Amino acid sequence: MYRVLLPIDDSEARARAQAEAVLELPRAGDELTVDVLHVHEGVSGPDAEWAAGGFSEEYAEQMNENLRNRSLPDAAETVVALLEEGGVGYEVHESVGEPAETILAAAGERDSDAIVIGIQKRSPVGKVLFGSVAQGVILDSDRPVTTVPAAEEEQ
Repeated sequence: MYRVLLPIDDSEARARAQAEAVLELPRAGDELTVDVLHVHEGVSGPDAEWAAGGFSEEYAEQMNENLRNRSLPDAAETVVALLEEGGVGYEVHESVGEPAETILAAAGERDSDAIVIGIQKRSPVGKVLFGSVAQGVILDSDRPVTTVPAAEEEQ
């Protein structure tokens, strides 16, 4: 069995491109399983502590529980529809945390053979100021990572 982790965000265009890339993978005996993962960013750190008046742990736990109760983005439905149409087995997962770290942890927990991650165009300054989930996954992964850009007109 070949297991692929497919982390998605809110972009349907990137999710569609990622699913299409997975469907193009060579499949030996159709033993391919895809773990679709959406990560809700968690709440923690000094800002959470300040906002909670010193009760950061309880505040962060409550906010993370609220995030867990949010629904999956439409991008998940897009991926699921494409995988079903392509006859590929899948599981959908949600998690809360820092996206790059959570993606890498999920790849290890699920013993993923590869990660297929969507990317967006960003200027070098944008990457420095806002970071890049894809960059963090690529640099810290111990397994192959395939990056897939969304179609030009859909970004």
